[in-house]
Amino acid sequence: MAPSDAHPMLRYKRPLIFTRPGERLASATRAGIEMGCDALWIEGNGRVGKTFGARQLVQTDLWRPFPMYMTEFTYSRPTKPTESYFMTSLLTQMSQNVAASTSSNMLLTRVVRTLNEQRVRRSADMIGLVFNEANRFTSEEYEHAMSIGNELEKTTRVFYLFINQSDAGQLGRGDTDARPPRHIFGRYFINSHHYTGLLWDIPAGDHPHQIASDVALAFMEYDKELIWPEGSGISYTQYFAPKAWANGWRLGSQIDLIRRVTNEVRAEAGLGPATSWPMLTFEKLVYTVLVRIAMEDEDFAGLSEAQIREVLFRVGYLEIEPGYEGVPA
Repeated sequence: MAPSDAHPMLRYKRPLIFTRPGERLASATRAGIEMGCDALWIEGNGRVGKTFGARQLVQTDLWRPFPMYMTEFTYSRPTKPTESYFMTSLLTQMSQNVAASTSSNMLLTRVVRTLNEQRVRRSADMIGLVFNEANRFTSEEYEHAMSIGNELEKTTRVFYLFINQSDAGQLGRGDTDARPPRHIFGRYFINSHHYTGLLWDIPAGDHPHQIASDVALAFMEYDKELIWPEGSGISYTQYFAPKAWANGWRLGSQIDLIRRVTNEVRAEAGLGPATSWPMLTFEKLVYTVLVRIAMEDEDFAGLSEAQIREVLFRVGYLEIEPGYEGVPA
């Protein structure tokens, strides 16, 4: 069977789903661009889905207020954060060859030219640059980003998205800076967005336009929105649990039980009730339930409390929860 013939949940890379946290990020990014901001500082705990949310901004365009060319970079921490290292890192990730003797000014020019060429090729009005692991940045990296921005602003406009893992043990918005210098702070840090996992309750401000919790809506993606084979009308949940589906079972139909068992597991580990669910463990739970439980049991009718508890431990739910200190070996 060719990889493209397999169900998307059985492929080496499973599909991303659209989530309310991702939609909130899109709204915050759009608002920042429309307001005239230079950047959006995105912060949140590890594994909640920040990178996936930003990646969806790169891969979709309905949210964009103007035609944009967007690309994503990951920054590794050097021994010394020189401008040459910074520019070379970006060029390398854009599949450009770089001679070791190239001056930093020439590297800056090449970065700007390459980005502008991509923008023009797509008939875009502006450029969006996503930086993963911005918590690795020091003031030096922001100075380099500002140099790129200054050059691009001669012909177009650039908007940065800096993704920061707030529980990475850094000081403020950088490893050495509790507060970056004023000229950097004013440009890049006045506009921020707190990215969460899937919320168990609807935020007060979202009640007018959100019909269910983030978790319920995410389950609904598998129960209703994701279809395979294409055009068949068969949802992912129906595909893997046809008998249970015919009897009315859905992932979302057991959300109250899942929440109760989750809170019991948390209480046993000394944690308070769950308020959000990181995408990392949520997606793994859905995979395990559909592929490893429902598909392998032709008589599957629904999840038991014991199964939910077992799956939570199997996907490492507790290990990435803030405040969890583990158990004695």
